[in-house]
Amino acid sequence: MRNTLRPITLFLILFGAIATSCNMNDDPVPDLSVVNDNTEVNVAIEDLDYLTLTVLSNSGLSARTTAGIPAGNICEGAEVKLDNSAKTITVDFGDGCTSTNGVTRKGIIKLAYTGNLLFNGAKITTTFDGYEVDGKKVEGTRTITNKGANLETNTLSLEVSITNGKVTWPDETFVTITSEQFREIQLGTQGEYEASITGTASGISRGGFEYTSSVTTPLIYTKNCIESGVTAPLSGILALDFRGIQTTVDYGDGACDSSATIFYPGGSKEIILD
Repeated sequence: MRNTLRPITLFLILFGAIATSCNMNDDPVPDLSVVNDNTEVNVAIEDLDYLTLTVLSNSGLSARTTAGIPAGNICEGAEVKLDNSAKTITVDFGDGCTSTNGVTRKGIIKLAYTGNLLFNGAKITTTFDGYEVDGKKVEGTRTITNKGANLETNTLSLEVSITNGKVTWPDETFVTITSEQFREIQLGTQGEYEASITGTASGISRGGFEYTSSVTTPLIYTKNCIESGVTAPLSGILALDFRGIQTTVDYGDGACDSSATIFYPGGSKEIILD
């Protein structure tokens, strides 16, 4: 970690809606609905990284000591309550509000911490009470654990797990998720960062089918690219197994753009991530 101590803000969104396609042959396209399911699940869940670490930073429990939460992070009217004796932070969005970066949240998230996130072994556990993001209800337990910080290389290693995860749409359909991820954060000198993500996930899709996913080549994100409006990884490969079909999502060679390619048995789809 560097001495200036700035916030670690992660928008880790795995993949987006399919826009265009090109088949390598005439084989029929298999059911790829799990791609869209996981897209929206990860938008809802990974938003918590940015939100959680911003709140921790403002509370002096992360990589920043400057007070004040930017308006784009938490919408006007949200209440943040810090209980030092109980080591808890509660963020209450009430009946709902929209931040300047366009995210609408409602309900309550609860953070229980063991200590400053910069300390090796520190743990932050997040639970929910009627919490929704962009109309989707989020349930489960999310735990972030510091697995090591290196001041010389300005890096922070985080283990992130989700247990009993569930995201429910307004039509009452839902996806369940359990995941284990490892995130290596490389910090720059002006608040920049690069995140390298590996890990696995599993659950039940909206259609009631089991799925599994794993990162076979680390997913790479940078703050500058994210802030430009591109929330997809710059590179990396995600493997999916859904209804017995092996599929991979290739995010390219490092360009800051929204393109990727889905490969499935006998064909492929070029995609533009929304």
